[in-house]
Amino acid sequence: MNEEDLLSYLFSELGCVHPFRISRILLMAEWLSLEKNGHRLTEFTYVKEEFGFYIEEIKELMDKLEEKGCIEKIEGKKCFQYKCQPPKLPDNVKSLLDEIIAETRGLSDQELNKLVIRDPRYKREL
Repeated sequence: MNEEDLLSYLFSELGCVHPFRISRILLMAEWLSLEKNGHRLTEFTYVKEEFGFYIEEIKELMDKLEEKGCIEKIEGKKCFQYKCQPPKLPDNVKSLLDEIIAETRGLSDQELNKLVIRDPRYKREL
């Protein structure tokens, strides 16, 4: 799976969004893919820290998207807005991401983070 397309799709669907939220949604999508398909969705490296986790490759992919003019930082809101044509994803990948987006749409960043870090799957290796 092309991780840049996944990231682009999430930015395009979520509107003005912080990478923190993207990372939580991606981890939940990894879990759902493992459950439904028996394999991970991406090759992302999830790094656990005391404060939570981050995805090692996101900064580099965001830099590429910024260079292409596809994401723009909205300074006053501390978020990024997607500005390009959304990528076409395979239907099974799109539906998986859409399921997680729908499940988390009404949650604040704090609520989303609690949902992820309190999940029993989080305690296992990422």
